[in-house]
Parts: sequence; C-alpha cells; structure tokens
Amino acid sequence: MTTMNTPSQTHQPIRLLLVDVHAISRQSSRMLLDTIADFEVVGETSEHDEAMRLLTELKPDVAIVSMRVQGSTGPDTAREILKLRPATRVVFWTLFDDPEYVRAALAAGAHAYVLKQDPAEEVEKAIEQVLHGAIYLSPSLKHIDRAGH
Repeated sequence: MTTMNTPSQTHQPIRLLLVDVHAISRQSSRMLLDTIADFEVVGETSEHDEAMRLLTELKPDVAIVSMRVQGSTGPDTAREILKLRPATRVVFWTLFDDPEYVRAALAAGAHAYVLKQDPAEEVEKAIEQVLHGAIYLSPSLKHIDRAGH
C-alpha cells in the first residue's frame, strides 16, 4: 500500500494515540502500526482520563479507540476527544461488529470503524481515508444503516 503525507502535506509522520483497555491489544496494535511508513504511535493508554491528558499533551493526528476504555465507553471517549481536539480524527479499531456499536461510534463522531478481524491493511486504509475527510467502515460493515433503520 502506498503511504501518504499528513494533512499539511509535509513529510512529518502521522501521529497516532492508542486507547484500548487491553494491554496486549495495544501492544500488538503498536507493533503493527510501527511497521507502516509515515505512522508514529506517540502514546497509548487504557484509561479515559489518561487519554484526555495525552491528547492535549501529544496532539495526535488520529486517536485509535476501542469500544472498551477504562473509566468510560469508547463512544464517550470519542466524543470527548473531538470536543477537546476537533482536528484529531477518531478511528475505532475493535472486535465488535454489532450494528448498534457501529452506530454508537458514528453517532459519537467517529470517522472510521474498523474490525480487528479484518486484514491489517484495513486500519491503514481507514487512517488514510479519514485524514482526507472521508468516513470509513470496514468492508464487512458496509451493509449497516448508519441511521439505525
């Protein structure tokens, strides 16, 4: 897959913040993302409050959030991320493919919803797409009606 430039079209890496309650999931996500050119994981946490602190301190381009976050929910964490730093794009990367979870994430303002069961390239595609202003859903979720009908 080709790499892309940051939204400002410089050769700065795309700065990522990982927010997931499961340590092994964060570690494996970091290992994978660190292999992608132009991506840099600048922080990671399992906790909502720590995510808000890191968001303010590190100013990531993208926050990769799971449905489960210690001290909150993924959608509530996404809402607060976007309130504190609207320029940060929120990508859900999760195991949960239930339409209600997808709708909750999108209603909270998420820019993408990617399933961990999909090939790794899907999260890379999602990040590239959201940095260009698109909303991205894993291909297996395209059938979901975002409005809840």
